Amino acid sequence: MVITKEQKALALHRFQRAEEALGEAQEELSRKNLRLTVNRAYYAIFYAMRALLALVAKDSSKHSGVISLFNQDFIKTGIISEVSFKSIQLLMDLRHEADYQDFSEINEDEAQEAVRSAKIIITTFDEALKRLLESGQIQ
Repeated sequence: MVITKEQKALALHRFQRAEEALGEAQEELSRKNLRLTVNRAYYAIFYAMRALLALVAKDSSKHSGVISLFNQDFIKTGIISEVSFKSIQLLMDLRHEADYQDFSEINEDEAQEAVRSAKIIITTFDEALKRLLESGQIQ
């Protein structure tokens, strides 16, 4: 599948949002705002997954749909083999707990791990995005 100019522009825009969200996660961690740290770390990878999905003209209105499509089109196909589906799902679950569960407490270790995981995932996705854009197609 050839990557169009529109797909490339959308992918780059979404990936920029991912990088901004990762920066926000790091800032919130330094402020000890742990719930927001987890939220922004998760959204960083969410936006990055949507960036890559733009290259195959896919998207979903649901978070679980984005993760499922990403798993199908990028992880299972081996385009991105370095990131496990489980690590993405763990970040989603932690974000859900932080955002929606009454009385939940996010500790500093969990927040630091969320940022560390998001950094690793974003780096891996960035390399894949550059590789795919350079080739101009997805096989």
